Amino acid sequence: MIRKRRKFTHSRTSPKNDKRGCLCPDGKTYSTECCDGSLQAQGIGNITMTHTTYYYKLQKCSHSSHKEIYIVDTQLTIGNVYYFNFSNTIHSGCYTVTHVKTSAEHKVNSVVSYSDCAACISGN
Repeated sequence: MIRKRRKFTHSRTSPKNDKRGCLCPDGKTYSTECCDGSLQAQGIGNITMTHTTYYYKLQKCSHSSHKEIYIVDTQLTIGNVYYFNFSNTIHSGCYTVTHVKTSAEHKVNSVVSYSDCAACISGN
């Protein structure tokens, strides 16, 4: 049984009759039964993890070939040099990010930032 709150302050933003859980009077648990519209019954918010996929066009440091890549949850800087480790390791290497894209075919597993192409190539 959920006990009543001692102090009740109305809130316009706390959930009431919602599917989201709210902070219970014990201050330790969340439950939909504790959503009474009070300020103390803070909503739990989003509990699902979201991911952002970024798409880029790259130019290889050692020659003029280009790759279109995508990377999850890592935003890169246009003009910066990175060592890219791709899912298909044949294409891994040092590249400069040249453009933002809306789609790509090569997935990046990991990336390491370098000051320039020479530093990237000598470090790998």
